[in-house]
Amino acid sequence: MPKSICFFNHKGGVSKTTTAFNIGWGLASAGKRVMLVDLDSQCNLTGMVLGYTTVSENLDAFYSSRYNLTMESIVDALMNGTSIEDVVNGSSAKLFECQNDNLYLLPGHLSVSMLDSQISVALKIASGVPLTRNLPGNLPKSINLIAQKNNIDYIIYDLSPSVGGLNELALMSSDFFIVPATPDFFCWQAINSLAETISIWHSELEFFKQTARSSTAVNITNKPRFIGAIHQRYRPRNGMPVKSFEHWVNEIHGAVNNVLAPALHKIGCSVTEQEIQDSLNATDTPHLRAYDLAQISDFNSLIAISQKLSKPVFAITDDDLREDGKAGNVFETMRDNRNTFFQQFERLCQRVLMLTA
Repeated sequence: MPKSICFFNHKGGVSKTTTAFNIGWGLASAGKRVMLVDLDSQCNLTGMVLGYTTVSENLDAFYSSRYNLTMESIVDALMNGTSIEDVVNGSSAKLFECQNDNLYLLPGHLSVSMLDSQISVALKIASGVPLTRNLPGNLPKSINLIAQKNNIDYIIYDLSPSVGGLNELALMSSDFFIVPATPDFFCWQAINSLAETISIWHSELEFFKQTARSSTAVNITNKPRFIGAIHQRYRPRNGMPVKSFEHWVNEIHGAVNNVLAPALHKIGCSVTEQEIQDSLNATDTPHLRAYDLAQISDFNSLIAISQKLSKPVFAITDDDLREDGKAGNVFETMRDNRNTFFQQFERLCQRVLMLTA
């Protein structure tokens, strides 16, 4: 069975999409077959993989000119009661390929927003008609069937920054989840409220599974395991956050360890602090403490090249930098930064593999 990882924080602007793409690429480079699933109606992950020009011009026209599976197909099937098996096994059930040979995309669509509202209704009205009450369980079922058909090892979900029904279902049906964070007050607020949100979701889905008389509710595992927070987008000095950012990194670390993790432990939705610390020790990362999974500084100018080329910053080659006009000291600085990010993400992906083994 494929393993699934959600990247979730209901605060926006914390690099959820970029991190999902980067770790998906890193796992693929480590020999795993990875499927990226874009569950955000804004389709940012889709744009990152296929190219932002594709998404901005006419996404529907792009999809219709190719025989590939998209979230639009999945949404239509779920909303209309079409057999999920027919969609998965149909002639248009091919995943989009990425530049990394082991990486595939199930692209997003605006219609995902309709699914969000319908799932919210279904979870509240457990005694509804069969189509409604089977909808929540059919979503993870369909994604897993697609993954199994394509021999996928890891499913990576990119979620929107909201607490709607779709995010609730995707997160609580996953095997693992990671919380991306940025060093600021608003993210600290979000981490503190996330503990209550996930606890409520867990109770709500337990009630749904017990009362809905749904033949598909078994697909909602309701036991995702938190494997850590990733601190990002800070300015570094000597490889560490500068003082102004360090304050909020420490505050968020405290909120994760003292509020979020204990709440998740109570409902069986977290690995232990020792498991994360063991993964940090095994990857030679002495400056980190559980539940911090990684600290990644701001990508600065590398992110623009990354987005233009649809590849992670750590996969940018020297030739890519030269073709972008970089030379002299600028080239050397960007190359050195690229190499640093490569080492950081290589170790981060090793930790993810250990914690999800």
